[in-house]
Amino acid sequence: KSLSSLVYDTKHAVNELAVLGPQAATVSPSILLHAMSENCSADVGSIEGALFYDRCLIENVEGHTEAARIDCVLDKAFVNLATMMASRVEGVVSVEVVESRLAADDRDAIVGKARRMAEMFRELDVDVAERVLFKIPCTWEGVQAVETLEREGVKCHVTQVYSLEQAAAAARAGASLVQTYVGRVRTWYQKHPVAAVHNHLDAASDAGIELTKQIAALIKKEKLATKVIAASVKNRKDAIALAGCDYILLNDRVVRTLNSELNAANGSGGVKNAFERNENVPEVGEVYQERFEAAVANSPAAEEMAFALALNAAADLKLKEFVKQKVLPGVGQ
Repeated sequence: KSLSSLVYDTKHAVNELAVLGPQAATVSPSILLHAMSENCSADVGSIEGALFYDRCLIENVEGHTEAARIDCVLDKAFVNLATMMASRVEGVVSVEVVESRLAADDRDAIVGKARRMAEMFRELDVDVAERVLFKIPCTWEGVQAVETLEREGVKCHVTQVYSLEQAAAAARAGASLVQTYVGRVRTWYQKHPVAAVHNHLDAASDAGIELTKQIAALIKKEKLATKVIAASVKNRKDAIALAGCDYILLNDRVVRTLNSELNAANGSGGVKNAFERNENVPEVGEVYQERFEAAVANSPAAEEMAFALALNAAADLKLKEFVKQKVLPGVGQ
């Protein structure tokens, strides 16, 4: 904790939120669905309030369709729940913006939705620039959306970063935060050793750790303001190897192991900053669309992004069905 900000990721936290002590939270389709269908706390009010939100009434939505109304209700419910979370934590709340592969490849759709949600936050007196991050996957169109939004003061949390080119594009676009996935990167390159050569990771003892360090070194070398969060941290060894990264996402099992083993050994003073003299970064150069797409195809990004977006789409569909069948009929019309 003296070297990195530790983000606590646990399924046992309220509403399955990823919580950084009392400092940060995240809102996604699965979390909102949980709050609506299983939670008896005040969080269920996030959807109830959205149903009566004036802009989401059937006569006010574009096309006056039920589908447009449900989309509006869900956007507002996300904002309401995130606002509740912001009242409980000191730091930022990260809000999912993209719910499908189709949406991930539509810059205008991403920008439009983030802008609408940002305005909803402002209506609730939430300081968007200081308290909210909009979570956007690292597709080419996603990066273009990030560039537009960051210029407008809407901060972005870029997820699904699995290659140096993706990270360079996102950081140069002004992304506030990029997220790497240590364990997933490691596993993928163990199955695709030839790809490690092309991505300058073949000499590394651990491709996941090395990629995260290369991304941090690139950001430092180019004097960019982007921060790095390392996720998919599998064990104590990973966590210690990442000490010095801006943020490290840890589950309760790894936290327990760190607490017991570090204390039993020599305390936190024995952990060194692995990023202090971290300058090992291959030359990246300009990242244009063709090169970006090639990097996605030749790294874990293609498979992992498809999987993550499919999960998001499934959760979004369940959410819409829940609203349509159990909440929406006859309410707030």
